[in-house]
Amino acid sequence: MNKSSPTIREVAARAGVGVATVSRALNRSGYVKPDTLTRILKAARDLNYVPNRTAQAMVRGTTRTIGVITPDLESSIIMGMVKGINRVAYQHGYMLTIMESEGSSEWERAIAQTMRGMRIDGLLLFATPGTPTVVREMQSAGIPLVVLDRLVEGLGVPQVAADHYAGACVATNLLIDQTGEAPAFIAGPRDVWSAEARLKGYQEALKANGFDYDPSRVIPGEFGFDEGFHATKALLTRYPQIHGIFAANDLSGLGSMKALEEEGIRCPNDVKVVGFDDILPARLSNPPLTTLHQPAKGIGETAMTLLLGLIEGDDCQLGPFLLPAELIRRKSC
Repeated sequence: MNKSSPTIREVAARAGVGVATVSRALNRSGYVKPDTLTRILKAARDLNYVPNRTAQAMVRGTTRTIGVITPDLESSIIMGMVKGINRVAYQHGYMLTIMESEGSSEWERAIAQTMRGMRIDGLLLFATPGTPTVVREMQSAGIPLVVLDRLVEGLGVPQVAADHYAGACVATNLLIDQTGEAPAFIAGPRDVWSAEARLKGYQEALKANGFDYDPSRVIPGEFGFDEGFHATKALLTRYPQIHGIFAANDLSGLGSMKALEEEGIRCPNDVKVVGFDDILPARLSNPPLTTLHQPAKGIGETAMTLLLGLIEGDDCQLGPFLLPAELIRRKSC
């Protein structure tokens, strides 16, 4: 016969405290003195006690679970945001349920409805074209939510992202300062908010430095290595004497440097390159890529903090909350 599972009352008795104190300690839902916390955790370990989440949910009417829907679990930037979300969630006694939509609006909507059926306490939604529909449905169901990574107009919920516009201004200003001329720009996808914000930042920096915006110096891209490579080849055909290239993200920047290498053009001696995001390969390239660090972890932490406020019924500003991108100087510029 299996021995019955230990109860929270047994943990409290062994630790010499009340049941409410044990609950606060194990659920990280309130302050407990450090020495008391140590006794409670030891008592729980000794008894092999694990809180029954199902029973807790029935008593409290909350599952202490947060849903997270992302379009891409392979993106290092997105996973950096998830890490920030997880840190704050854990500190406040919440668990995460994470699902990937692969950018499909239909799939994203289905996942959101499934999470609603799981009685999540709140939802963190990485913005995609299908986001407005999901937001409306979750708001109708009374589920608190925050949108992050990209901004969508008219949502009526808090949104958190990097300040791509200001970061692009910094990158463009750096290239102008280092070369004395207007740099070229390898753009991102036209339907992506962050790519459009970086293009606007590039345009504004040109204007602020007395340069006219020349569309022929902007090469379309798709945030990919190959696109950056081919865009640079095309750019060199148009402007063989170009001295500066701002790539809308690091992958296209790395592709750009590869194209320069194939053409026998030295970076940074002949052409200087700046990227955006600060992914790991940017540190390992030859030369290491100068870039703008996207504050992924901070975005996740901010989004989760805002969501906790909504769950607790606090008044919350809609923002948008834009976190600054930090210039990381390396050898490419």
